[in-house]
Amino acid sequence: MFPFKDLKKYFSFLNSRTEKVTEPGLTLVGVGPGDPSLLTFAAVSAIQGASLVAYPVAKMGSEGMAQKIASEFLKGKKCMPILFPMITELDALKDAWEEGSSQLVEAVRSGENVVLLCQGDPSLYATSSYILLQISINYPMCPLKVIPGISSFNAAAAIAKLPLSLQNEELSVSCVPDNHEALELMLDDFMSSRKVLVLLKLGKRWKWVRSILEEKKLLGNTLFVQRIGFPDQLIVQAIDMPGHNVPYFSLLIIRKRPTLFD
Repeated sequence: MFPFKDLKKYFSFLNSRTEKVTEPGLTLVGVGPGDPSLLTFAAVSAIQGASLVAYPVAKMGSEGMAQKIASEFLKGKKCMPILFPMITELDALKDAWEEGSSQLVEAVRSGENVVLLCQGDPSLYATSSYILLQISINYPMCPLKVIPGISSFNAAAAIAKLPLSLQNEELSVSCVPDNHEALELMLDDFMSSRKVLVLLKLGKRWKWVRSILEEKKLLGNTLFVQRIGFPDQLIVQAIDMPGHNVPYFSLLIIRKRPTLFD
């Protein structure tokens, strides 16, 4: 049972346990999928101890999702949005990663203890993973730390009361493929194995993905999850979800019915 009647008391409790850290450095902090109560003690401590909190935005002037999740802990903090546009063009992405890394390192060089917020976990399909690589390669003297966060599919499985993977199963986590053929191969492999499939970043692909799942009679084996952890989260069987465009941060968990003895 959650030991606090409301989130404000929970946040107050977490804040009371933090210690100020003044040494310059950069910490990549996972803030979880959306529910602020899923931030870890380590994440809250890093945020509260930071002299500067950076967060990604898709365009300057907009609110970042990681910023929104951690907003209760950012009151009175010095913050810095960093532009990471939602694009697929590789050269432009590399430029954004390089520019973002440069901004963060410059802040550390000026004496700041910097936290970079990351939705979900920093090591899983995250912009912060590219920042980590950029800084490790180009600025090896910059002190770095990574604090993990709860991933969207972990939270989804918990809320749905669904075992994510049992001892005799293989868990496969991937972004939704960009084409029909790749998805069909993935699903054929799933049907002939003991795999559990987690497909992330569904978005506008859902219409054709749903058609393939229906064709392969897998809609009944699929859990559809939308914006987990946010007030408008949705968790339904995929068969009950119409084939229209859905938010980018939607996911599927595809699995055979779990049994105790198999």
